Amino acid sequence: MYFAHLWILTLVCLSTPILAMPTPTIADHDALAIRYHIDHRRHHPRSGPSSRPSASASASARKRAIIPTPVVPQLPLGAPADPARCPSGMMACPITSMTNAPLLSAGSHIPFECVSPEEDLYSCGGCATLGTGTDCTAISGVSSVSCSAGICNVHSCQAGLFPTSDLRACTSDLGSA
Repeated sequence: MYFAHLWILTLVCLSTPILAMPTPTIADHDALAIRYHIDHRRHHPRSGPSSRPSASASASARKRAIIPTPVVPQLPLGAPADPARCPSGMMACPITSMTNAPLLSAGSHIPFECVSPEEDLYSCGGCATLGTGTDCTAISGVSSVSCSAGICNVHSCQAGLFPTSDLRACTSDLGSA
């Protein structure tokens, strides 16, 4: 019994390299084309007038087709949260200055940028282009400024000027500083 199993195993091992050996390259293109079509027919047999299989959706595709996709409404630019345009914690601000009237009637063609109103130096506290935020760099006489929690903080002013006591502006009066 053991000998029979060993004999079968030997035959399988010896025949495997023959089956796995590459076939020689055929220089004749017509013969290569015939061989391709024979191999193709062997692996893709025809089963009726149409040899093409019908399309079928995968299980996950059918599951996705059943679940309706939520529609995110298009909010006006400057809305505190606009998930259709910007990541969480950011707001969409128009690039150029606008008033509310043209903004509400404007479509989706208005160019915008996503800003973080809590820390953006040029749109601190909201959209500077809409008037809801402040461009901290535009504060008169400021030399060094930052935006923290949506409020501009003046660190230093130009020569002859001093930060006010609330650190929101620069003044020449040392008494109010």
